[in-house]
Amino acid sequence: MEGWVLKLREQAAGIAGGNYMSAGFAFSDAPPGIAGLSRDLDGLALAIAEREVVRKALALEVHHRVKNNLQIVTSLLNMQANRIENPAAREALGQTRARIGGLALIHRILYEQADDGSQATLDIGRLIPELCSQFRLWNMGRPEIAFSCQSSSFAVPLDSALPLVLFAVEAVTNAYAYAFPAGRCGTVLLRFRVSGSGDAIFVVEDNGIGFDATGNDDSMGRLLMLGFARQLGGKLVIDSNAETGTEVRLEYRIAV
Repeated sequence: MEGWVLKLREQAAGIAGGNYMSAGFAFSDAPPGIAGLSRDLDGLALAIAEREVVRKALALEVHHRVKNNLQIVTSLLNMQANRIENPAAREALGQTRARIGGLALIHRILYEQADDGSQATLDIGRLIPELCSQFRLWNMGRPEIAFSCQSSSFAVPLDSALPLVLFAVEAVTNAYAYAFPAGRCGTVLLRFRVSGSGDAIFVVEDNGIGFDATGNDDSMGRLLMLGFARQLGGKLVIDSNAETGTEVRLEYRIAV
């Protein structure tokens, strides 16, 4: 009898670990009471599996609808920006559009990879290039600026991908907005890499006019980047001068 009880425990542990396959074959010779308990566990496993299918489908539908809604909001912001003549107001709307576009990108990738979001991870090797494609599209009117990105492939949890994308939006849009005034030519480079021990370094650098990074800067862009760095448990480092331009660096740890 003790052996059958151990098998029941193994069956229950398997269900708890996500194995919903029937274990009836293993209890074909079991005493009636034990076989009945195994059938009850099989019924429970089937019910859980069916609920998981429904839950995942609903979660994916949520990702799809959120992505569509965010894209609609982005389109509306584009239309509004085209009607605004004030450069500062147009720039503010452009940054808002970029933030929303970054969030929409995450939801689109989650939907396309059929990830329900419960234990979601995103491959930075896919996320960063797609985000860079969006940056190029948003800045088509600045052909004098060469933009490029480099990223290693690494799966990061959803809760760290969100602040990372928003950090990138702030750093890149700031570079376009301030590093190259009056149509000045230049380059912007985005880099992301993770060491074998889980040290992540995210860098946005430009060869623009630079600024005094040692002064008190309470601009919204810098405050947001500081906030996203803290969300990731990391630190923000900004180096800038007129000779070499500006480097915005985010350093944080990723569990490996």
